[in-house]
Order: sequence, then structure tokens, then C-alpha cells
Amino acid sequence: MGTSYQTILALGELAQIRRVLTDVDTEAYVTPVGERRWAVVPREEEESGYAEVDDLAQLITLLTREPAVTFDVFDSSVMRATVHAGGREVHRYLSDQGWVTEYWDDDDNEVLAGFDGTLHPLDAPPPPGPSGDDPAVFAPLGVGAVDIVALGAALRGEVPLDDAPRLFAECRHRAILDALGLDPCPLTRPFRDTHLDHVPAPVHLRPGDG
Repeated sequence: MGTSYQTILALGELAQIRRVLTDVDTEAYVTPVGERRWAVVPREEEESGYAEVDDLAQLITLLTREPAVTFDVFDSSVMRATVHAGGREVHRYLSDQGWVTEYWDDDDNEVLAGFDGTLHPLDAPPPPGPSGDDPAVFAPLGVGAVDIVALGAALRGEVPLDDAPRLFAECRHRAILDALGLDPCPLTRPFRDTHLDHVPAPVHLRPGDG
């Protein structure tokens, strides 16, 4: 069984992020991963095991006036990174647009559904490889001097000395965060597997916390 999780990289001040989480009664761990960079990891829903992160990230950007990125990794196979700013989605990265599942549309036609929600005819599957893999979009989210070449390679899933894009999705995610100069550990684990002994320790925010 592969790894799946949903997390948020938020920019801004902890007090601002705490305020948003408190206002919407969301339980989450918040851990610093760089200067004014925070991993926000909401608790998953019990039935689905999924944490809704896009709406929460957009609320955070409205208060902080800074961008935020949501990460969604599914079964170690594919990942989506969505950049939000000003309360809306502004960019979407997909690690492999060729990763699809069979789906039936409203007219009961069988189609192929990508991890980004795009539908494709059965006889016209999308090409393999990433989409939205522009390192210039993600570089401002990092700290220090971001290596654009390394970031681009990570977004494309390139293995050193081997240009085949075959990294596990969570490994590609970690490589992207490493290239951004961020601590990858808090952003590559779900709420249920948060490292409570991580240094610095995560802040556990619960509904009702003031």
C-alpha cells in the first residue's frame, strides 16, 4: 500500500494561521518549515481518510496576503500541488498527467479521469509526464537562494544520472521541498502520522482553542 496525504505550505505569521484555523473550527498540526513558512496538516475525515486543504489554504491567503500551496499525494503514484493566492487557485502542478482512472460521466460514457479532474476520451489518453512544472512559479515559496535547476529537475521527477521520471510521488515531493530549502518532514506526512517529537515541535490546534 502506498502513501497518501494532504498538506498545506502556508506563508505568513503563526498568529494569522491560528486565527483562520480557529475561525473554521479545524484541528491541525502547524509546524515551522522555514522562515515564515508553515506546514499546516489538517485532521483527515474519519470516513474518507481525506483532508480538505484547498478551501482552507484559500482562507489562509486572504488573511496573510501571502501565497499558499496545497499538496495532495495519492498512493505514492501521483501528486498535485496547487498554488493559491488572494483566495483563489492561480497555478496547478501535476506530477504525471498520464495517471488516469476509468470514470463514467453524467451521460454514462466511459472516460479517463486525470488526478487533476480533467476528463479524456478512452481513445485519447493524455501523454505521460508532469504538467505545470515551471520552477519559476514555485521558487518564491522557498527560503534562501533557491537552486532553479535542482527545483526544475525535482518537479520533473528526474533521478540523478537517470532522466526517467519514475520517483515515488512522496519522494518527488520531498525533492521539491529540499530544493526550496524547506524542512520536508512535516509536509510529507498526514495528520495521523505526524512526528510529535519533531524539532521544532508541531503546534496542535483544536476546535475551540482561542
